[in-house]
Amino acid sequence: MVSSTAQGVTTGVTREGCPLYRSSHTYRLAWGFGRRLSLWALSVFAWADRCLENSLLYRGTLSVAHRLEPIFSSSLFAKWVWPYAKMALAPYGQKVTVETALGLVLALCCVAPTELVMLASAGVLILMLWDKCRAARLQVRPSLQAPSSVPVRSSPSSRSALPVLSSLKWVFPPFGMLVSVATFLLFIVGATVSSAVPSLSIFNLALWLLYFLIFLMAVDASSRERAVQVIWPFLTGAAFSGLVGVYQMLAGGSVMPSHWVDQAFEGNLVRVVGTFTNPIFLGEMMALALPLTLALFLLRQDWQDRLVLIGFAVLQALGLLLSSTRGAWLGFAVSFCALAVLYDWRMLPIGAALGASGLSVAPPVLIQRLVSSFSLADTSNAYRISIWRGSVAIIKEHLWRGIGLGAEVFRRVYPEYQIIQTPTPHAHSTLLELLIEVGLPGFLALVCFFWLWLRDATDAVLSQQGNRNRRWARIGVLAACLAGVAGHMVHGLIDYTWYNPRVASVFWAIVGIGAGMASSILRKVNPVQTTDVDALRAGEDNLENVVGNPLDAAAGTLERTLENQGISGESGSS
Repeated sequence: MVSSTAQGVTTGVTREGCPLYRSSHTYRLAWGFGRRLSLWALSVFAWADRCLENSLLYRGTLSVAHRLEPIFSSSLFAKWVWPYAKMALAPYGQKVTVETALGLVLALCCVAPTELVMLASAGVLILMLWDKCRAARLQVRPSLQAPSSVPVRSSPSSRSALPVLSSLKWVFPPFGMLVSVATFLLFIVGATVSSAVPSLSIFNLALWLLYFLIFLMAVDASSRERAVQVIWPFLTGAAFSGLVGVYQMLAGGSVMPSHWVDQAFEGNLVRVVGTFTNPIFLGEMMALALPLTLALFLLRQDWQDRLVLIGFAVLQALGLLLSSTRGAWLGFAVSFCALAVLYDWRMLPIGAALGASGLSVAPPVLIQRLVSSFSLADTSNAYRISIWRGSVAIIKEHLWRGIGLGAEVFRRVYPEYQIIQTPTPHAHSTLLELLIEVGLPGFLALVCFFWLWLRDATDAVLSQQGNRNRRWARIGVLAACLAGVAGHMVHGLIDYTWYNPRVASVFWAIVGIGAGMASSILRKVNPVQTTDVDALRAGEDNLENVVGNPLDAAAGTLERTLENQGISGESGSS
């Protein structure tokens, strides 16, 4: 844990509480490289920010905004309309922050093509780094304590640069998760290089980099207690998609390919797609959004927020129901049960009663659709089983290396192993698809990541006791992430839930929010004490011998760069 004093900066760890990896040269090298990269990024963004502030366009825009602000703030629109219109972006009375931009990216996942989501994600990354740079220039120190226990030499240059650096500090998930992610990415790259069709795997490599970028941004935002600012715009986008689905049903439904409806329901069942191209994608997105909506409804106390959340929940539930996606129904049932257990087990019988009441008034075709999930006579079920048999044959032959990244590669290879002469775009199972694409070692790396994620999330939830409302205020969003991921994974047993990049992006954002919140809670429960400074000083000397102690040099370079740009490390004025 990094702690500052009036005389400088001292760092320490307990002999019992500090993981062994923090004493390793590998960890210290990685930390030193990360700090040097942060200093370089700060210098670049400080220069860009300075150029922007000195530009005529910025000054003119700022002058116009200052002139219009009194007029806008005293208008009826600002007093009566804007506070409620802003609730599409943030809860009532809360400000729109830079983390809201990440939430807008997730909202885009509900309505926009994948390419636009990728561009928006890159823009949000730049915006978040820029925001950290401005905070550093203003010497705004974050309230979050840095989790690192790596020693920093208390030299004049490092002392003056540390307040600037701490504001730029990006909060990462625990070290074990980072190692698992990095290992899995190595297998992802290997699966791209060794792919049966490398040209088809390159785009999927870019998609996986997008997923982990969103994951890291969500970790940083939720670690700073901004999870709600990320979630709220996404819930708005999901509700809009459900609304479009309701309109499609009222308008007579969309034109459906024959393979969307089993022969037994042909002519009787209408499936809507919302803002997607397939009803399965709509069902998957609604099943991810609903647990978050329910958790926030239990969390928020303002009647304005609860009213909006009721509207969100109704539209998302209708979208889930009208998609007629049985796997999504099953996944949401698991999510609801998990959420009920984490909040109050008495919600289980209430949920069961509501479900039974809904079935009693549901159209017969929907009940038949639900019951058909457990019948092998259903053509969709028989089709999936034949695909799984062919997929297992692929795994047996390509167990260690996989066939290559992407469902497009699967589509090329599968005809050699298919049981029946029916093409398929993917393995209809997330687990089988990953085994086929990256092989067993890569699959195990991802399993290790999720095991660490589940362990930390569960420990964080169980560590919070006391009054139910106060406890839920601390773990409500984390519990929703746990429930949503659990339901999504159960759905992934019978369908490839990451086939649509927009759904996969939202899933990894939820995983990131859960990781960040769990890490933040566990740091508060088990803080690392600052003792054994002599051992740390010895470790710092060892680091200097290995890497030439770039930390002070980088800090000095930063200080000179900032001084040249008019940024004082001592006063924080520009």
